[in-house]
Amino acid sequence: MERDRPTRFRYGVHEFFYTLLSFPRAWRFMRNHRLWEGLRDYGWVARGLVIVGVLLGLTMISEVLDWLQNHSDEPLYAMAIGADSLVYRLAVKGYESLSEGALNWVVLVLLEVVIYHFMRRSLQVVVNRDVAEAHTFKPFLQAQKRMIKVSIMALVAQETLVNLGDSLLPATLEWWFAIGVQSLILGYAIADNYNEQFDLTIQQSLRHLWRNYIGICLGLGLPLFLILKVPVVGTILGPLVTSVAAAIVLREKSDLHLVGYRMSEEELRKAERRAAKRKPHA
Repeated sequence: MERDRPTRFRYGVHEFFYTLLSFPRAWRFMRNHRLWEGLRDYGWVARGLVIVGVLLGLTMISEVLDWLQNHSDEPLYAMAIGADSLVYRLAVKGYESLSEGALNWVVLVLLEVVIYHFMRRSLQVVVNRDVAEAHTFKPFLQAQKRMIKVSIMALVAQETLVNLGDSLLPATLEWWFAIGVQSLILGYAIADNYNEQFDLTIQQSLRHLWRNYIGICLGLGLPLFLILKVPVVGTILGPLVTSVAAAIVLREKSDLHLVGYRMSEEELRKAERRAAKRKPHA
């Protein structure tokens, strides 16, 4: 049943705080059910991680070469001591790369294999749902393609809304608006992984979450936004714990696992028109 705006707002506030409080539960759930088990079944993951390591290594090599070019006359100890030292610059570069702006989405794309695994394992426990041959390459490739599409769409929306806020809002509000936008869109990307497990298209998933679960998306995204600020550990654990929290909360607050996706009247009319066009003429 479609909710009116006041009802959506009340539900949204409740679901936002409910989702925030689900993170300790998600952490315990992840440990108790040992959700990391089975990752070794993805034998091709190691090759992907090697590629990721090479890309990150090339980034760091470019930073080293740039520092050496600009500090060629300085003593060797300058590499490790001082605010402009190579060690300091590499630390800052790594932190910024894994926690700021567009690179949040790079992290989600690179970690899709483990997000996919943890979401699937969570649903095995909470709704006894499994995917045949889920550890093989083809299902993951489909999930990876979807995450790339979602990330591109989310990044465009994020940059558009943040720039719009910078233009229209006073300085005291634009910072909070930017955090809210980034958190909401990050939460949507994780929640979309849940909807994907029930065969919703990207468009259906977006409509479903926008109509009913904005509070949950914000409640998922805000902790993830903050956890990603913790270098390395937060970058890895943040998306995993958030995906488990998404599986738990959406299982409790959504009936998608029971009745599936229900089209609105407008969607039904469009589906009927498409079906009529495909029907051969007598």
